[in-house]
Amino acid sequence: MRELRTCPVSGRTVLLNDDWLDRPAAVEAAPSPCPWCVHDGPHIAHLGPAHATPHRPPALGVEGDPHPVVQAGAVRRQAVGAHEVVLAEHDAPDAALLPLIAARWHDLRRDTRLRGFSAVRRHVPGAHAAWQVFATPYELPRSLPAGWRDAERADGQRVLHDGAAFTLLAWAPRAPFETWVMPGMGLEGLERAGPEVLRAVGDAVAHALHTLRVALKDPPVDLVLVDGEPFRIELLPRLRPPTPVEVATGLPLHGVFPEAAAEYLTDRLRSAS
Repeated sequence: MRELRTCPVSGRTVLLNDDWLDRPAAVEAAPSPCPWCVHDGPHIAHLGPAHATPHRPPALGVEGDPHPVVQAGAVRRQAVGAHEVVLAEHDAPDAALLPLIAARWHDLRRDTRLRGFSAVRRHVPGAHAAWQVFATPYELPRSLPAGWRDAERADGQRVLHDGAAFTLLAWAPRAPFETWVMPGMGLEGLERAGPEVLRAVGDAVAHALHTLRVALKDPPVDLVLVDGEPFRIELLPRLRPPTPVEVATGLPLHGVFPEAAAEYLTDRLRSAS
């Protein structure tokens, strides 16, 4: 079966083809020694057990003029922005780091040149949990997944967990078993979310990572923090490199339909318990 699916939240289109099921799993080892355990960069901020530090080298810098320059119809601008790392002890859970990410976004907004905010970390078994925080001079598309979240709750086919935090398989997954976690109720963006909401989402992320670990044998997983109404964390297992189809068309391609993925993950977790 082949389907083109367009995500109702992001507008991305993916190609699902269940002939493309046999793909080698990616293997990635935690670096040794851990670079973040020996990192001695200056601390920008502290909150609870977490601290923020500049990334070295940064992808974006605070110096420069972010205004666009048009040349022959093409636009360029200096790479003005912020690139920081939020972390705590080696095995700190995401629930302990989310409040400081929210605080850093709030503080970075004081620089009126900065308009778009995001964060990402790669989960590798045994690796330090470190979120990279970005602020850019251009707006990121506003995400409004609340209506879709409530429709998914009613449908139930892709739901992994329903409670204070809501966990489900993405309707149009860019990667096999792409999983979204967001607050179960309300429209809070990250910076307006209370500590109970951040804790519930962080705990749900930990549960989703455990589910993926049990079912998929510890793949690396990219976690992407997307602000919106409400905010969400997208978990993308990295099971294989891009295919030629993806490179040529820009369409993510794999054979794992989310409805089948939800059933598979539920069964594997039940059999492992």
